[in-house]
Amino acid sequence: MFQRILFAIVLVGFMGTAHAKNVVLESYTGERPADAARLMAPILEELFKKDYETGDTIARAYETRVSSAAQRPGGMPPDFAQQVDARFKLWVDGQFSGALDRLGPLVELAHGNSGEFARNPNLRQALQKALIGRALAQQRIGDLGAMAETFKELLRSDSNAAISRATYGPEAAKAFEEVRRQMQTEGKGKLTIKLDDDAATVFIDEVYRGVGSMTVELSPGDYRVVAMSNKLPSRNHRVTVKAGGEAVVEIDPKLDQSIVTNGYTGLSFANRAERVRNQGKFAARFAKALGANAIALVGIDQVDGKNVVVGMLVSLETGEQIRSAMIPVSPDPTTQLLKSLAVFLTGGEAVPGLNVLPIGGAAEHVTDDGQIVTRPDGGSLRDTAPSGRWGGWRWLTGGVGLAGLATGAVLVGLDGRCSKEPPAGQQCNDLYATATPGYIALGAGAVIAGISVYLFATHESGHVATVTPTQGGAVASYMVRW
Repeated sequence: MFQRILFAIVLVGFMGTAHAKNVVLESYTGERPADAARLMAPILEELFKKDYETGDTIARAYETRVSSAAQRPGGMPPDFAQQVDARFKLWVDGQFSGALDRLGPLVELAHGNSGEFARNPNLRQALQKALIGRALAQQRIGDLGAMAETFKELLRSDSNAAISRATYGPEAAKAFEEVRRQMQTEGKGKLTIKLDDDAATVFIDEVYRGVGSMTVELSPGDYRVVAMSNKLPSRNHRVTVKAGGEAVVEIDPKLDQSIVTNGYTGLSFANRAERVRNQGKFAARFAKALGANAIALVGIDQVDGKNVVVGMLVSLETGEQIRSAMIPVSPDPTTQLLKSLAVFLTGGEAVPGLNVLPIGGAAEHVTDDGQIVTRPDGGSLRDTAPSGRWGGWRWLTGGVGLAGLATGAVLVGLDGRCSKEPPAGQQCNDLYATATPGYIALGAGAVIAGISVYLFATHESGHVATVTPTQGGAVASYMVRW
């Protein structure tokens, strides 16, 4: 089995105001290979000089503005309920500050692992107890505003929640009911959840709400929304609902499940067919969400049983490649050659050693039954950098062919005409006899013109369509490949 490093740039259209710099993501089938970072480093370094950002910077931006991972590294501790019980006991023992300090991190850990609650709803009961313990500790230290917000968090996820007077005391029960009455006076808002997968199940604040796209009425506040598809959670989408308003959140579980922000920032696919089918459109949507000018994908792929580093430009509208090249990694490519890929992708010329791939749609596509089909002229390791044949032959033969055709046409046209004006009243006896050489010239011109057409058709050029991002927009160019 062979591998290749995939590098794709998805171009975002003109933006009057720059919202984010260009973005670099990594893209893999399965786990990230150990040597990927070494091969990608020179490319990323060169792209960084051209205003591309990568890694933690992009991860933080996406998690702040779009969605966060629904499961943190390590997930939920297996003894979560026991930890809640032990820390809740601090409140029972009168150690209110200690209870607050110890229960708060558990609540935040749970909120950061909404996907675990979608997998295991039994965790919900322990989370409710942690919220109650935190609210009561806040009450005891006199932070009544924080107490009210914690009780609202509990009621937003479960409007039927209650605090027992016998367990928590009349003062706690009274405070809780006051918060409930206050929330009832605030009215309701609507949250519309649009899913790409109608079979996905929806969880709001770790509580199951139903299947497929839906609109629900909720109390005003901040909510966490997760969709489960194929037994895997989407990312955690945070949304604010306002009284009398309607908030909308759109979730594509497959896109969310492919996004990685731990260890590296990029996309990971379960199999190669999923990567071929989705990486272009997923990258485009990632870029749109950040308002970026362009996005680069780096990942692992397979071509002809050999390891290669490959890069491509992908249309934001269609998800198909519009510029692509690759470099064999055996023997180990030089740093300069790897950097030349970044230069080529951003509008530069192909250099020797850089294999330019065909344009005009994806080199590969996935059929309805999941088979990967490769175009006859795409996805192979043939060297498409300028070949050894002199490119001027196609122009020289074209010129000679046109000259032959023009000469033949003139000679045929002159045949039978008077070569010079005869004296007045006399018949011209000096006629052109040029038909035979004329037809010979036409035939020869046609043959040579045909050779020229062949040379144009088989000439391999490094020039392709290019859209290069700039500050506030992009510069577009297109050159036909013969």
